[in-house]
Amino acid sequence: MRRFLTGLTAFAVCAFPLPALAGQPPDEGEVIEDDDGELVLDDDDMDAVPEEPTSDGPTDTSFLDGDDGSDAAGTEVGVSGDSSGPTEGPSISSDDQRKVDEQEITVIQPQAFLNVYTDSSTGKLKRRIELMPQVGLTINDPYVRHWAVGAEINFWLNNRMAIGLNGTAFFGSRTSQYDRIRFQEGLLLTANRTLWQASVDYLYEPFYGKIALFNRLLLHWETYVQIGGGAIHTQNIPRFAAIHPTPFNHITGQLNVAAGVRYYIQNLDFLSVNLGVRTFGYFDAYEPLDRGVSTDLNQTGDFIDDPTISGDDPGPVYAKAKEQPLGERLAFNVMFFAGVSFYLPPSFEYSYRR
Repeated sequence: MRRFLTGLTAFAVCAFPLPALAGQPPDEGEVIEDDDGELVLDDDDMDAVPEEPTSDGPTDTSFLDGDDGSDAAGTEVGVSGDSSGPTEGPSISSDDQRKVDEQEITVIQPQAFLNVYTDSSTGKLKRRIELMPQVGLTINDPYVRHWAVGAEINFWLNNRMAIGLNGTAFFGSRTSQYDRIRFQEGLLLTANRTLWQASVDYLYEPFYGKIALFNRLLLHWETYVQIGGGAIHTQNIPRFAAIHPTPFNHITGQLNVAAGVRYYIQNLDFLSVNLGVRTFGYFDAYEPLDRGVSTDLNQTGDFIDDPTISGDDPGPVYAKAKEQPLGERLAFNVMFFAGVSFYLPPSFEYSYRR
């Protein structure tokens, strides 16, 4: 059986030289023409299998490179054309190489401060202790202003949580607003001052970040929230201090919440600067309204004191204050504070590459 090749296939076959000679039988796999001048292939040629390459030597693959094979085998990058071996690149010092590497590599700094770490010498987990002296100022009461001095100690459970103790001493006094109402309106305000507070607190740090200063220094910071409870000591400010100079004291329970931020100084592993706001909530008792000198000219006598609270004993005065219609009222004391924390041990170690 014969198969006729026409079109592009015939043109491709004609492009190669034909070895057949006229009047001679064609060799195996040879292209011949029929009487009409068309190219035909025998069935044996169509079913031919390509010959297996011999293993006598390397196969010539120079035709794959698209050139005439004039290039030598050793003309790779960094390799000379002779047999002397690869050529050496320009020499560079280790310091110059390090500078080049630093320019090519961007390093993201890890957390700059650790409160819990693993000691490399003993392999034990160490938890640091934080000591923070602080000063503060109350900001919510326009009639009584408190300056505060206190301290806080925290024992870190991990790098995000801590439990601690907090104590604050308050130094309160009446503001100019209090005296202005007294002289302009003829009114005496009932107010209390805070003496001290102490509490047990739980601290959690939910956020951590970095601030670039002038594109040269990274300032690491952490925000924290704190909740605690304890005791608070308040004292009333007598309206008629010349007649009743002895105030009564009130010690009661309190709850407090705080929010703040810590700034870590670079290369100081034992120090941080802290800013925050703390709010104390508690029930407070105020001086009874019927204790003092009468300012009503229609009444006879100079005093309108309740006989049971006219003395200097603060006990009955406090009991009377609790029996008033409003009784003990919910009060808040909001304090802005700033502090500096010192950490023990003064240094820490990373358990991984910094």
